[in-house]
Amino acid sequence: MLKSLFGELVTTPVKPGGVMPEFAATAVLESTDTRLTDDGRMLDRHQQDLFVTGSPAAAMRAHLAGAQHATDVRTITLLDPSRLWAPGVVKALSDATGQPVERLHLREQASLRILATLERTVVPRRGDATLKIYHADLRVTEGESLAVPFVLMERSQMAAVIVGPMVQEEVEAMLTALRAAVREPTWRCESLLFLLPPNQVWIAAKIAALDWPTQLHVEVIDEPLTGTSSVWNALLAAWDRQQGAAEPSTDPAAIDARNIARQLRMLSLTDGVLGAALADANDGDLLAGESKSGGIDLARAAAALAPLLRAHRKAHEDMGLPGALEEFTVASGTCYHLVRPLMRRPNQFIFARLERNHANLALLKFKLAEAERNLG
Repeated sequence: MLKSLFGELVTTPVKPGGVMPEFAATAVLESTDTRLTDDGRMLDRHQQDLFVTGSPAAAMRAHLAGAQHATDVRTITLLDPSRLWAPGVVKALSDATGQPVERLHLREQASLRILATLERTVVPRRGDATLKIYHADLRVTEGESLAVPFVLMERSQMAAVIVGPMVQEEVEAMLTALRAAVREPTWRCESLLFLLPPNQVWIAAKIAALDWPTQLHVEVIDEPLTGTSSVWNALLAAWDRQQGAAEPSTDPAAIDARNIARQLRMLSLTDGVLGAALADANDGDLLAGESKSGGIDLARAAAALAPLLRAHRKAHEDMGLPGALEEFTVASGTCYHLVRPLMRRPNQFIFARLERNHANLALLKFKLAEAERNLG
């Protein structure tokens, strides 16, 4: 039995009558150690060639479906269309952990050309599940080869999209392809993370405008990516937040309180946010709050915003606007107050106080909407 980078590889049977199936993985060339061949070529046991016919994405999907995976291992797949960060992150993690970078070359059987190179390294974590970090580097950017990264993403526990220097048309094409991928019946990944360059308001707005599946957790991070370490730290922090959200508990009240605290903390840690809170829409009582400075009076803000929310709701109703009031903004001096009522808890609302000169308003609107959905 041959083993590929992703598990056991079995021979694809030929259909009756000698007709080849739509795709096939025909062979894996793998060495058992690094050595020189008779003709002077070096074989590396951490590098393999997988020859396929037909659709490389379909071949990979079928192979992954049959591979066995350890239960104590979690997978993060990086999508980096600009090829700026992902290869460096994988290499830096390999250097830091002493784990090798394993590579699988998908080759077209007829021409032997490389369609894509899949890279993987392992990150052991003391007391936590081992992480496997994947990245697919496309060599052929057309046809069904474009779906290879999505095959890796769909089976991961987290898919991270690193948006580098891309023109608007490239960003829009990527989001369109990703939106289609998350709706495929094969998509299982529950967490989608976007890492954006600073001040890319229009990208955050486009992400927020897309109708992502309700079961998919979408998070946007807007911060400077100054090196592979900053990219990895942002990824790992998002991963740890996701794992904290999945912690089991038998006490519904404890679950709710922990979730509220987590959502407000995530808001307050966003650049430009001075504080975030959950309040009662009827009497303006502060139910929970998180601020960066003791000088931020969230209780006073909650009491003042509650009657404003009621007034906006009445105006919304009097104008005969469709649907429910989603949010409103109060701008004054050097700050904003961004207010969003909870759709499933009409008597409560969340709000964030923002620095007017530093906050990314489009990004914060997206994050506030995400917090509102996560609060249930």
